[in-house]
Amino acid sequence: MNRLKIILSTLLVLVSLPLSAGYEPFSDVPQVSSIEEMLNIAEKQLKKPYQSGKEGPYAFDCSGFTRFCYKHLGITLNRSSKEQADNGERVRRRNLKPGDLVFFKGSKGRKIGHVGIVVEKGSGKSFKFIHASTSSGIIVENGDVEYFKKRYKTARRITTDRKIRKELKRIAKTRKKELKEAEKRAKEQEEELEELKEETKDRDDAPATQDRSFSEHIVQKGDTLYNISKRYGCTVEELQRWNGLDGNNISLGQTLKIMK
Repeated sequence: MNRLKIILSTLLVLVSLPLSAGYEPFSDVPQVSSIEEMLNIAEKQLKKPYQSGKEGPYAFDCSGFTRFCYKHLGITLNRSSKEQADNGERVRRRNLKPGDLVFFKGSKGRKIGHVGIVVEKGSGKSFKFIHASTSSGIIVENGDVEYFKKRYKTARRITTDRKIRKELKRIAKTRKKELKEAEKRAKEQEEELEELKEETKDRDDAPATQDRSFSEHIVQKGDTLYNISKRYGCTVEELQRWNGLDGNNISLGQTLKIMK
């Protein structure tokens, strides 16, 4: 019985077999397949309010918003804007592309205190970005306005469409391989389970009294299964089962087994 439980448990595990973890920077399976799709999700958050410490879906702070968007690509950014500046690769302002993170000095001091996502690259160093503004919530603004121009610090490229496609291809290959292995193991477990069922069936079909001793009764003139059963304290059905009889017919001199 314990062996049977183990096999059944194994089959359940195989059915829910998870994907293996993705390589860095991917920490999860992408829900969208391109930077453009991620930006579409970002723009769907427009006008949602700013709230410190929030990562959506109803309110955001600046780094919570960028984390929310990149999670749809299967990428988990660091939590704060300062820490997110360590993610990805540094990119020059004139080389910005949609999807890049842009960082700005905070309202106090020279350290990084704000982050947004590039949605459009203009000529030279100009760009537009979407971010969680403390006063306006999720909004698209021009990075060339004096306020942001003075506060601009750096930019990071987290991933590219090419890397996303490569990751999705790797996931598909991994899923196919793991599914094939799971099907093979499930088939082996199923075959073993069938063997156990057959063994159980054989035991159930075997006479329950096969290890009990028995005596013999030689059928005499006038004997019937009914009076023989009364003599030995058993039932007619038991006599039939013990002796493989289909009906009540017995013959003179026939030897019948009587289980004790």
